Amino acid sequence: MPGGPQISFADTFWPSVEQLGTGDQGRVIAALNRFSKDPSQPGLNLKPLQGDKSGLYSIRAARDIRVIMHRAGNAFVWLFAGMRQHVYDLVERGRWIQNPHTNFVGLILPSEVEHQIERQGSVLTTRVPAADAVGVFDHWTDADLREAGLDDAQIADLRSCTNENQLLDLDWSIEDLDMAIQLLEQTPEQWRNPTLAGPEDDVEHRLRVAIADFGAAHGLSPLFTAEEVERLASAPIEEWMIFLHPDQRYVVDRRFDGPARVRGSAGTGKTVVALHRAAILARRFLEEEGGGRILFTTYIKSLPPVFERLYSRLPNAIDGAVEFRHIDSLARRICGQAGHHLNTDKRSIDAAWSTAYRRIVTDGSPLARASLTRGYLRDEITAVVKGRGLRSIDEYLSLERTGRRVRFTEPMRRQLWDLMCEWDAEMAKRGTVDFSDVIRTARDLAVQRNEPAYRAAIIDEAQDVTLVGLQLVRALVTGRDGVDRTDGLLIVGDGAQRIYAGGFSLKQAGVDVAGRATVLRTNYRNTAEIIGAAMAVAGEELVDDLGDEHRRGDAAAEAVRVSDFKPTLVSCSGPDDELRFMLQMIEKLGEGETVALGDIGVFAPTNREVEGLLSTLRRAGIPALGLDDYDGEPGHEVKVGTYFRAKGLEFKVVFLPGLSAGRFPRPREASQDDAEYAEVRSLAISQLFVAMTRARDALFVLCSGAPSEALEGALDRFEIVDS
Repeated sequence: MPGGPQISFADTFWPSVEQLGTGDQGRVIAALNRFSKDPSQPGLNLKPLQGDKSGLYSIRAARDIRVIMHRAGNAFVWLFAGMRQHVYDLVERGRWIQNPHTNFVGLILPSEVEHQIERQGSVLTTRVPAADAVGVFDHWTDADLREAGLDDAQIADLRSCTNENQLLDLDWSIEDLDMAIQLLEQTPEQWRNPTLAGPEDDVEHRLRVAIADFGAAHGLSPLFTAEEVERLASAPIEEWMIFLHPDQRYVVDRRFDGPARVRGSAGTGKTVVALHRAAILARRFLEEEGGGRILFTTYIKSLPPVFERLYSRLPNAIDGAVEFRHIDSLARRICGQAGHHLNTDKRSIDAAWSTAYRRIVTDGSPLARASLTRGYLRDEITAVVKGRGLRSIDEYLSLERTGRRVRFTEPMRRQLWDLMCEWDAEMAKRGTVDFSDVIRTARDLAVQRNEPAYRAAIIDEAQDVTLVGLQLVRALVTGRDGVDRTDGLLIVGDGAQRIYAGGFSLKQAGVDVAGRATVLRTNYRNTAEIIGAAMAVAGEELVDDLGDEHRRGDAAAEAVRVSDFKPTLVSCSGPDDELRFMLQMIEKLGEGETVALGDIGVFAPTNREVEGLLSTLRRAGIPALGLDDYDGEPGHEVKVGTYFRAKGLEFKVVFLPGLSAGRFPRPREASQDDAEYAEVRSLAISQLFVAMTRARDALFVLCSGAPSEALEGALDRFEIVDS
């Protein structure tokens, strides 16, 4: 094809591909690659549907798999893929429309087809523009329409249509409907003088302009060249992380008159919704208010660069409108701007803690008798006392310690307060403060600002932010008066995926989201088999979701993707055997067409284990990148990190080595309190749940000898093999 094709993607396309089996997904992507090089290849069988005038075409990706697209010259919009008869049935009455009056561009379907889609559980839905006072034929007068051959009854029908989809529900003949659509896509002047049409009236030119100018509002990507499509056809996992399911669009577009919340189980697309929401708000503020900077923040420091990279790929993203920054960095900058240059030297912080602990927790004291580990007491200070911003012992004595299971008596709380004060004094001697002190100081500075620092803020993975961290972000949006703004604060997260100690309720934080809370209930990422295994491992655990306590399994979202394969539990003779199996499988996967090395994640509980895995992969000649250094840019390296660092990411294939009895969860310490160990174990299971649900298509769990006791109740959910 002269000049080569240019391809755009509707936001229905990639979700429809995800509905297919792994093999068929690969065939669709391979067909995309071939198409970008030469659409006329005989094997693709490019052919028009409904005749050439409709602009709808299909290609053959596999024997029973078809891809439907709209064509205008060398410009193609890929709409969806699926089983041959199903997709043909869907487009039998569909029409492609470009309305120059309402700026609508896209495929529309009659309501009966929408209902069919809903019954069949398809990912394909039709974007219906919001109805308002503007009619789709307002650029035509009644006199113009009569001149074009329509009678008064037909004109009345057209005037009743406030969005393009309603046209297809008119009780008209196909011929009359096609005539109306032809008129819709023109002005009366163009209809009267077709011979005067210039290059701007060429259908390909009009499609290109429509996609560039307002396609993003209707779920269309930019047009990609053949070279760009070839890069897309390699399908790195990052390109799958930004496609918004049409069912989630209402959350992205909605206006909230105060703080709002989006929650949902693993794989429901919370972060995708948050990223698209940031893009929509940036454009809304620009058009309605002349602009307004947006903060997108999270507790995990490795995620903001990834989120920023993903955001930049959104077709409607405005450069520079959204700031991506993790909350510690944000707090440090605010303190620095106010002249508070706070030092946080980890060695000094740890040394001060050791000195304070030895001095305060003496033999026979309440905390010593409680048999609690040093780590638990330190978390109590950073996550509960400082994390809640408590300023007096009386506040602590009356506090409901949300998210903590060990009972703290009054003598224990009084001694812990003394321990905190001693730790602060020792840090002051060494010229340092703890990280939680920086956030608390920044919060206090933010609430004193006369003007808001941001027009809006989005907190992703909010369940891992402290109460003070939430208050800090909110104050940066409200300013000194503390009055919440329309579309000002969005809280996104899932308490079932909390991976850090502590917890709080929104009520305790003074945030009210009544009437503005959305629950995402469909898992678009994981196969039913993967999420089923993860829930079998961790579903019985009690979780606290910003004040709402429930079993993790009770909030499980329905998975729409079904696979023929269970996750694999590999029984090995020892740790070296685990590594051998993993290396062989990674090499095998990397040689296939559907999984690249960059689509694979390998996770472990600790940084020490991660360093060992990175060294092992590199010695074997397999490119590997630590998640601390990953910024969301597609690459050819296997990604390796802790369960913590895997948070918020997704991969086609995930390997979890070291899940052996006695090794995970970490064995109980000799004198450890029962309640403390139960809390520590629960947090470890939560972290494992997060790691398992990073897998989109395949999950490999490896153990030496007997599997971890955390897996014992879920063995029937795995395909168990010997290495």
